[in-house]
Amino acid sequence: MNVLKKTVFLLVLSCIFLATETSFAGEVWGFVGLDSTTPGMFLDVELIDRKTGEVVDEDSTNVFGKYSFKDVEPGKYLIRVGEIQRKVFVKSGEKRLDIDLSDPKGRMDYSKAGRNTKSGKRAAHGSGNNVELARQIAGLWWGYSGSTERSIGLCSDGSYFDSTESSYSGRDFDSLGNETMAWGSASQSGGQGSWTIQGDGNSGTIYIQYRNGTSASVNYRQIGDPGCLSFDGNTLCRKSASCR
Repeated sequence: MNVLKKTVFLLVLSCIFLATETSFAGEVWGFVGLDSTTPGMFLDVELIDRKTGEVVDEDSTNVFGKYSFKDVEPGKYLIRVGEIQRKVFVKSGEKRLDIDLSDPKGRMDYSKAGRNTKSGKRAAHGSGNNVELARQIAGLWWGYSGSTERSIGLCSDGSYFDSTESSYSGRDFDSLGNETMAWGSASQSGGQGSWTIQGDGNSGTIYIQYRNGTSASVNYRQIGDPGCLSFDGNTLCRKSASCR
């Protein structure tokens, strides 16, 4: 009987020890940017033990520049992206470390994310993206008002495109009522890039980084019409969950 009690006690003690060890494991995550406004997409990120120099884990950033290392044992580590290395100390719970590849020491300074000097518009924020909200709002949004057709593609992979097409037409008549001229003209515009979003299901801001280096922001809000939103005052409705 004593042997049985001792065995049970040792088993319980072992379970407590294992549970305690597991609870000490932490998570290191963050965002990598080419600068303070542009996400570093699909980049290799390494977690290195500072004591041994061994690479203990690897990850790649997603379209929003996010990386994550889970079940990290307590200790001192380096996060390495290319030539940039940053120190991190892990205890338990979550530890966030953002990295700016344009800074020699990799330090992220979001105060730099001001107004874009090329476009004069608010710069797009590559980090701080609400991933769950992005999944909900992703799709092809379309609307027609007056003589202008607008569409916005918020793709689930983080890519973005927009287009507008305006058309005008009319007729001229002489004093006798005879048609003398019929005319029409049209204009088209559009752009491509990447997008991130901050806000909630009712309102927020979409940040756009165009391929030509310019950036913009679009405010959206609910208007009480299911499946439709107001984008900077223009009502667009979602045509499909896919942006293509």
